Amino acid sequence: MTTQGAGWPTSLDPDAPSFAIRNETFEAVFHPAAGGRLGRLRHVHHGDLIVPFSPTGFDPSVWPKSGAFPLFPFHNKIRQATFDHNGRQVHLRPNMPDGLGVMHGPAHRRAWMVTDHAEDRITLVLEYRADADWPFDFRATQRFDLHHDRLTVTFDLTNTGHETMPGGMGWHPYFRPSVDGVIGVDAAHRWTCFNPTGLIQDGVAPRRVLLETGLTQHYSGWTQATAVIGDGARIRLTGSGDLTCFAALHKEEYLCLEPVSHVAGALEVPRRETGLRHLAPGESLQGSSILSVT
Repeated sequence: MTTQGAGWPTSLDPDAPSFAIRNETFEAVFHPAAGGRLGRLRHVHHGDLIVPFSPTGFDPSVWPKSGAFPLFPFHNKIRQATFDHNGRQVHLRPNMPDGLGVMHGPAHRRAWMVTDHAEDRITLVLEYRADADWPFDFRATQRFDLHHDRLTVTFDLTNTGHETMPGGMGWHPYFRPSVDGVIGVDAAHRWTCFNPTGLIQDGVAPRRVLLETGLTQHYSGWTQATAVIGDGARIRLTGSGDLTCFAALHKEEYLCLEPVSHVAGALEVPRRETGLRHLAPGESLQGSSILSVT
């Protein structure tokens, strides 16, 4: 097993292998060298459920809005690429177009390794060594299993270093566009965007939400979300284990439904209820999400 390289290549190796899994309902294609991405997910009746990803080179700060990529060891923004940890200030290398912030962690900009592959399952692993993008060692694992009419995705984050590490995980699929911009969500709380002081505020989550185009909604205490996408496919996404939070973004080109382990901004404003964990050496997070078409 190899570790990550120095960063994202300017172009991908055209000979980098892709891997497929399939059953009677789904076919999924993966590109480990392209940040551990799921590049395509096809359903027997509805075709592509996710906007297809083309495995070509791209600017690491402007990644394609397609496929589905892993979120390790945090998701969403750290606006000034800086956070406090154990009494010290941690500075990260910016990866956003503004040159100031960091978005979605470094794992989807590294090559992953396939450690298990069969007709209906695959496991991808990243052994991360501390660098300017994240100063802590960790191991990230994605396992994808097909079971008749569902895809189960299991995530694991383990602190492989020698000091406590803040961390989280999640999945960022770009589903085909929503038919009506409406999602159903079973969650305890809906979180607002940052207020001027950088804090995050919450409220009671509605069960049915008309998403405002371009505005990400954040939830905690969720168990499932539903939407109608593409040609009318009714999808259902669930979360369990440490995937206690959820983000949703509706745009004309795609719909993002993201199972995650903490709410946005948790590294900037540490609060117990955000879901962010501080992992001791050897400690892990684990969670699963199930995607089905109903």
